[in-house]
Amino acid sequence: MERKTCIICHGELDSTHYENYDICTECFDLMEDLMSEYFLKTITRKETGVSELYSKYLKDTIGYVTDYKRIREKSKQHLRDVKERLETAMDRGTAGPEQRYLERTLAVLEWLQANPTFYNYYFKEYYSCPACGASIFEHFNQQMVGDWLMITCSKCDTAIKKYFLPRQI
Repeated sequence: MERKTCIICHGELDSTHYENYDICTECFDLMEDLMSEYFLKTITRKETGVSELYSKYLKDTIGYVTDYKRIREKSKQHLRDVKERLETAMDRGTAGPEQRYLERTLAVLEWLQANPTFYNYYFKEYYSCPACGASIFEHFNQQMVGDWLMITCSKCDTAIKKYFLPRQI
């Protein structure tokens, strides 16, 4: 029987972490780092003068569709920023495990760039609170619990997502 391979690194697939996506554990861990950084930037971004108008816009339209669009709004900029940080770190000539980490993260980043619909798949459960339905963009709290960052609904305190602190390059 032929073994499945990771769609990112093409190594042997040890387990499946995302439904319909064959991504190995190592690439999954790196994807979580990239996506957590992006998610935090997206929900915490406040633009002067725009936030009130945007809040009204959210209330006046269908929240899911708006949030669906918002989650990908700055994805290209995020990909460029992280790629630039990766390339700068790689140019320093690191070796060993750190070099492997940088190369694999770059591979995950390039895959994500080629598959932008993954953002919507990944964040489909995080647009609104599963308990009270509040928009996560308007009602969230963040709190450190050990090495974990907890994102909770500010209306009902339901846990939305937890992230191990992403490694910054």
